[in-house]
Amino acid sequence: MTWVGLGLLCYVIGSLPTAYLFTRYILGRDIREIGDFNSGAANVFRNVGSKSGIAVGAIDIAKGSLVIVLSKILVDDPGMVMMAGAAALAGHNFPAHLKFKGGRGAATAVGVLIASFPIIGLPIGVAGLLLLYFTRKAIYPLTMFLVAIPVLAYPVGYSSALAVYAVAIPLSVGLSHFFTTRVLNPGAEKIW
Repeated sequence: MTWVGLGLLCYVIGSLPTAYLFTRYILGRDIREIGDFNSGAANVFRNVGSKSGIAVGAIDIAKGSLVIVLSKILVDDPGMVMMAGAAALAGHNFPAHLKFKGGRGAATAVGVLIASFPIIGLPIGVAGLLLLYFTRKAIYPLTMFLVAIPVLAYPVGYSSALAVYAVAIPLSVGLSHFFTTRVLNPGAEKIW
């Protein structure tokens, strides 16, 4: 498989607009016009329903993991696998079929990181679920996860390239969040 072919495949998988589809089906509305105007699991959770929000988050995590697992099966090139995760995030954040207005990529990034760093991703993910259960706030486990993976990636034995990737993926989520809440939708962060 070529870089372009794999990139397009993973972009398409990442661009599955779960938040948009759930909200359209349940409320008959566009999630990008509700709440904080974000096509993501947290906005669905707050404005459509908890079960829908959890389902959207789980599917978005699964699609992030799927592209990494699929890429590892299709190619034997760590660079291509890392590109696949980035392509899935790009698809989630900028889906062509929704005029490039998608989510911020947090749940998809979690899936990408779990599959890319399973030795640390799985236990940190379980700890995140426990934290979510006790706090009932997604921001705490998400922050823990997106900080712990980059901090631990290199010390537990992942390559330097993967360690940089472990920093780049959460950084892209942070930049996406900043851009959508401060530039495109000023005041949206106050809804949290």
